[in-house]
Amino acid sequence: MTKSPTPIRACGNGCGQLELFTPPAEAAPAAATEFDFDRHDVVVVGDSGGKDSGVLVHEVCTQADKAGALNKVRVLHCDLGRTPNGHLIEWPGALEVARDHAALYGVPFAVRRSQRWPSLWDRIMDHGNWPGYFARFCTSDTKTAVGRAFVDELGAELRLGRPIRAGYAVGMRAEESRARAAKPVIERHRMTAKTLRHVTTWLPIHHLKTDEVWKVHRDHGIPCHPAYEWVGRLSCRACPLAKREDLIESARINRELFDEYAGAEEHMGKPFKKNLTLRHIIELARS
Repeated sequence: MTKSPTPIRACGNGCGQLELFTPPAEAAPAAATEFDFDRHDVVVVGDSGGKDSGVLVHEVCTQADKAGALNKVRVLHCDLGRTPNGHLIEWPGALEVARDHAALYGVPFAVRRSQRWPSLWDRIMDHGNWPGYFARFCTSDTKTAVGRAFVDELGAELRLGRPIRAGYAVGMRAEESRARAAKPVIERHRMTAKTLRHVTTWLPIHHLKTDEVWKVHRDHGIPCHPAYEWVGRLSCRACPLAKREDLIESARINRELFDEYAGAEEHMGKPFKKNLTLRHIIELARS
């Protein structure tokens, strides 16, 4: 059986997350760095269960509380489903950690999944190849589309008589890459549609360094996932965008899942990563 991580706990040491959305079509003025709660009906916080998500929820809820707008915050976890053999695509416990983040600040928590694809596995099999840096359909189809549907769901509940104005908070940080460093803290999101929804992307923790993220965890007792004992990033357990060393460690822990993925790799005839197959990752993990 696949080895399950130890129980969730609040992390006390330095024990990110895939981009939830593709770049927005239009950007707000570069000077806009303060989020205006009064101009938004709701603020959705995307929470993968990772370390950045925990600090993201903390920052959004802290600012919202100061603005008297904590009632507008909703935490959303996008469930990526299971493989045909029943293995969770995400790390077991990620959903529970995300729920604990919301509970810590007393805000509503929601779990949603793609309305088109039963799981990320099904999306990959239909595509016939693995996601990559220039083909992040995993993000667009199982997170962006899910977030858009959730915003519409909230709009229908509120019965505003006009398009909902939603903020969408994402735990992207400048330190992670040059591309992320170049992103504005606040901008109009491409999911905006004039007659349906107006969505603002907000990056509240864009400025934080990794050590600062962990300090916030320690200072506020924010729950973190035990997988950080083994990997540096809490993405899918078998993520083509993950670092080589993280994949090897994940393959060591999640043997059955990686065997199933390796079978899919052979069936598709496409390497999991350029110049790195799942079979080789498994060999390295078990050597």
